[in-house]
Amino acid sequence: MRVLRLLPAVLLLPLGVLVSPAAAAEISVDVVASGLDSPRHLAFGSRGDLFVAEAGRGGSGPCFVGAEGPACMGTTGAVTKVDRSGHQSRIVQGLPSYANTPGDVHAIGPHGITVLDADRVFITSGGPTEPKDESGATISRDALAAQNPAANLFGRLLKIERPNQPRNVADLWAFERDVNPDAEVGNPAVDSNAVDVLFDNNRDRFVVADAGGNAINVVDTRGRVTNLAVFPNRLVPNPFGGPDVPMQAVPTSVVMGPDGQYYVSELTGFPFPPGGANVYRVNPRTGAVSVFASGFTNIMDLAFGNDGTLYVLEFDHDGLLGGSTDGGLFTVSRDGTKRQVALPPGTLTGPGGITVRKDGLYITNNSGSPGIGQVLRIKSS
Repeated sequence: MRVLRLLPAVLLLPLGVLVSPAAAAEISVDVVASGLDSPRHLAFGSRGDLFVAEAGRGGSGPCFVGAEGPACMGTTGAVTKVDRSGHQSRIVQGLPSYANTPGDVHAIGPHGITVLDADRVFITSGGPTEPKDESGATISRDALAAQNPAANLFGRLLKIERPNQPRNVADLWAFERDVNPDAEVGNPAVDSNAVDVLFDNNRDRFVVADAGGNAINVVDTRGRVTNLAVFPNRLVPNPFGGPDVPMQAVPTSVVMGPDGQYYVSELTGFPFPPGGANVYRVNPRTGAVSVFASGFTNIMDLAFGNDGTLYVLEFDHDGLLGGSTDGGLFTVSRDGTKRQVALPPGTLTGPGGITVRKDGLYITNNSGSPGIGQVLRIKSS
C-alpha cells in the first residue's frame, strides 16, 4: 500500500503559506525513473521498493474509436519496480493497453496500484472505456478479446504474483455491465475504467475508483464487487455557448484519511472547467458523500502525509481545453485550507500519480506519453 509517512520538517513545504517563487528555487527535483510508457499511480512496498503502473502505448490492434478519437490496443501495459539501490526493471509486461493514434498517447491500461507488505502488488487494469466501431456502436470487452485475448484482462483488479503472471482478483467491468450503478444518475452507457485501488485493513477489502462508472466500488476477499458510492452529474456552463451541460465526476483516486474516511478526487468530464474539480469525503460504512475541498482542476491523484496534510495532484492546471500542459500541486490542511505549491516552471507536465515518503514527494510525470514517462522526487533543499 502507499507509504504515507510524515516528511521531516526540513522537507515539508510550509503549510498555510503559499510557497513563493523565491522559496521554489530551493526545491530540488530528481529523476528516479525514466523511459516509462504513460506512468500513472505509484506505491512503495514495506522494504522501500517503488512500484509504478504503466498504462502502456497501445499496439497494432484491434483498433476502434475511443473517447478521444481513433485508438488501437496491444499488450504494452506494465509494472516497473525501482529497488532500494535505484535499479529500474519491469516486473510484469504484456498487459492490455490501448492508446490514441497517431502518437500512442493518452493510454488506458494499468493505472491504480497498491502494495501489501513488501511485494504483494495489486493493480487496476483500466478500460475498456466504451470503445465504438465506425458506425458508433459500442464494442464489448468480449468482442475485443475475440480479436486479441489480452483484452480479457481489461477492467479487472489483478494481483501480480510472479513475473508476467497476473492473477484475476475481481472483474470490475463485468460489474459495470451487469449493475451499472451510475445509470440511475443519468449515465446509461456501460463505461468502466478502474483507475485506483486502496486496501482497507479495517474492513479487509479493496476499494476501487471507477472513473468510467463514476463510482467507488468495494471488492471483498472472495472477489465479489459491490457499489459503495456514486457521484452524480453536475450542470456547468457550456464553454461554446448555449444551455448548461451535464458534467460527469470521473473519480480518479481513493485514499484513506487519518479520520478513517475515504477521500476521492475527480478529474471531471467535459467541459473540464478550471476550478471545477472537488475532493470528496466518502463514509466507508454508509457511502455518504460530502465535499471536503473544492476549486481544483483535473485531479489525478491524492496522498496523505502523517501530519494530516493532503497532497492534491492536478493533471492539467488550466484545464484539458486550455493551452498549457502544466500540472499543479496543492496542499490541503485538516481544516480544508488549500495552498498551491510553487514549483520551478515546467516541473510537472501531465503528471499522473503521487505518493509521499520521508525523503520527499514522488510523482509520475509525462503520464500521457510513451517512452518519456518519469518518476520525480521533489523535496526542499
